[in-house]
Amino acid sequence: MSMSNARTFLWLFAYVQIGFIALDLYEHWRSARRTGIRQVVGRHRALILAVAAACVVYFVIQIVLASILPTIGKLGDYVIRASHVNMTQVGTKWIIPVFIGAFFTGTFFDYFVHRFLLHGFLWRLHENHHLPSVVSNVMPGIAARPFVVVPNFLINAGSCAAIFGMVRMIGRPQLIATFIHIVPALLLTFAFVASASHSIFLRRFDWAETGFRGLLLISPREHLLHHAATIKGNYGNFTAIWDRAFGTYIPPTTGEFPLGLDYDQDFLGAITASRFKLSAGARSRYQVGRVCHLEEGARRAAE
Repeated sequence: MSMSNARTFLWLFAYVQIGFIALDLYEHWRSARRTGIRQVVGRHRALILAVAAACVVYFVIQIVLASILPTIGKLGDYVIRASHVNMTQVGTKWIIPVFIGAFFTGTFFDYFVHRFLLHGFLWRLHENHHLPSVVSNVMPGIAARPFVVVPNFLINAGSCAAIFGMVRMIGRPQLIATFIHIVPALLLTFAFVASASHSIFLRRFDWAETGFRGLLLISPREHLLHHAATIKGNYGNFTAIWDRAFGTYIPPTTGEFPLGLDYDQDFLGAITASRFKLSAGARSRYQVGRVCHLEEGARRAAE
């Protein structure tokens, strides 16, 4: 539990995200193959460079901020000290119930923070995630989320407090040791579902939809609706249960709908609260309008 936030992000990136990035790159390659790889790469070389550069910048910001805020390890250590629990008392028979309870506790706080804070007064921290009009694990804001450590801290703190309170109420403090024991598995599960729900590769398979929904997890097509420019709903990042419970669930549709933001924004504006934006020349040179919504004048320049 002593792993830093930065090391945790790198650990999850290595074990989860790289795999989904590879799958989504394959899907983009598969689509480009229809018109010729060399032709597509040659035509969009500047855009590919811009996307890669934005991903690197976003990732650096994410790691720097992750090094500042308290880690989930510190939150766990606080819970251990407050409950005076013996960490050697891991109840193996409780691992699955505790995992399920912790999962749905965490997803409840995720839904609350996502719906009311990130889509409320903390929108500027979340705007970059909704910036791309192509929802894929290779896009800036999805592959790398510069300010994600802030909502993660709120979700982790709320979840740990709720779990600590429930354990106190049922009078089984030894379950804290079980909870701490399963934290790595929880983190891997959350990272897997978050990456899968944004995967352009998985989105085309019906079995992925059936499998994820059967496990009560948010499916790639369900979450895609949340990235629609004018649709409000499906705030659950990991399960649709809370959307169904609070009336914000929207079933997937076969129709097409615009993705991303419905107002002018670009890679720079999304991390500077619109104080700075790319110039019209940079937008045009790097074809930013192909993956971001730009106003008509800037869009014409970009095309």
